[in-house]
Amino acid sequence: MQDNEKQVLAALVQLTGTGDTFKVLEADEILGRLPEGTVMDKQALGAVIRELRGTGYLDVKYLTPDEYCLLVSPRAEEALRPPREEEPRSADTPQTPVPQRNEETVRKKAREYDAKTAPKLFAIAFAGSMLGGMIVAALAIILQKFAL
Repeated sequence: MQDNEKQVLAALVQLTGTGDTFKVLEADEILGRLPEGTVMDKQALGAVIRELRGTGYLDVKYLTPDEYCLLVSPRAEEALRPPREEEPRSADTPQTPVPQRNEETVRKKAREYDAKTAPKLFAIAFAGSMLGGMIVAALAIILQKFAL
């Protein structure tokens, strides 16, 4: 969320709250609630409100360049809250140890895996190619017998 959107959303929350009723607000009223130094006109305000409606922070019944009928969703207050910082862990909190990868163990397991599976893979591939060859030969014999 951009700074302009956050500022407008904060002003809307101040003006309307997050109830379940739509409120009619004038553009000048919203622009007056924006922080000092914020340069925004009515067109930019309308674009920001459309963007906030698209992201689900606002429900809008109608909007004109000078007037807005809108409802601020509870999700808007959550978006304006500062993010929580994680609590520092105390010495009493047990930490699960992260297992260290031993490169030699990994290489040894890879060699064992290759030594065990290579003959099996060869036998399976050989049997598959033999079966495929037999199917092709049978089809060729059948086609020659009936085609001629």
